[in-house]
Amino acid sequence: MPIKTAKNRINIGQTIAGNPIDIATYTLAAGKGKRVYIQSGMHGGEITYWVQHKLFLFLKDNLKAGEVTFVPCANPAAWEQRAYFYTFGKFDLYDGKDPNTHFPGKPDGSLHQRIAHALSGITKGCDLGLDLHTARDSLPYVIFTQEKYLPLVKEVGLKYNYLDDGEPSGSFDALMDPLGIDNLCIECGSHDEYDAVKTEQVFAGILRLLARLGMIDKKAAVPAKGDCWYFRDHKKILTREAGYVRYDVALGAPFKKGDTLFTLHPSSDLGAEMPEIAKEDGVMYKRSPTHIYRIGDETLHYIPKDKLKRL
Repeated sequence: MPIKTAKNRINIGQTIAGNPIDIATYTLAAGKGKRVYIQSGMHGGEITYWVQHKLFLFLKDNLKAGEVTFVPCANPAAWEQRAYFYTFGKFDLYDGKDPNTHFPGKPDGSLHQRIAHALSGITKGCDLGLDLHTARDSLPYVIFTQEKYLPLVKEVGLKYNYLDDGEPSGSFDALMDPLGIDNLCIECGSHDEYDAVKTEQVFAGILRLLARLGMIDKKAAVPAKGDCWYFRDHKKILTREAGYVRYDVALGAPFKKGDTLFTLHPSSDLGAEMPEIAKEDGVMYKRSPTHIYRIGDETLHYIPKDKLKRL
């Protein structure tokens, strides 16, 4: 059966100048089968477009059954928040709120509530929802809310994955979980980044999910390699002084108690260095995308070794 392609635009408002603010959607359909929804760009500056682009081109020729809906820029308003070379789309500069806290949204609410409402309408009836993000400076990993999603997480096959089963915060999962729709958030790497290796890791993981659902040929999905772990608990380290940080441990690299995680050069003393020594064994899975810190700023997040569970 030939694959059908459709593009649609959903209007959610206007700019102050009166120009439309639209959410573009792309749908590929290949007859009966499962329906998958994939959204990116809820936060301006989080470039997960690379994954969507690669997946869209692949599925245009290889989708065997079902339907996939792509939303490459779920929040067009967030991508207009720019200063110099930088896109500041993590929080609404008007009200200070994270736009990913409004699901399921309101048809007559604030701009971001309207965006969440429009996206909620697109997801109706899907069998799997994927919400693609990036996380500071990080390796790809999955965030999931229930242990029943562990088989899906293992299928994606990323090394470290975060089980966040606390109180819902109004993010994408707060929409999908009550509807009984399987869903995962995939952090695809670092902010404002093009990294072919990370893109390929996430792309391959999504192909494995589609093969699991019978939507593509299983031969097209390369099995995941290496160990797969998940964790609930993680820790962060704050700077003891203002200054400049040089990281001494690589992302994803295990470290041991007594290792130097990073070295802080306090701006108050040109000749000083303050090493940050690990208090326990662990793995750094993300860090702030800067070397410039005030006192009390977050530097890195790590997983204590004894909190890792093998999938």
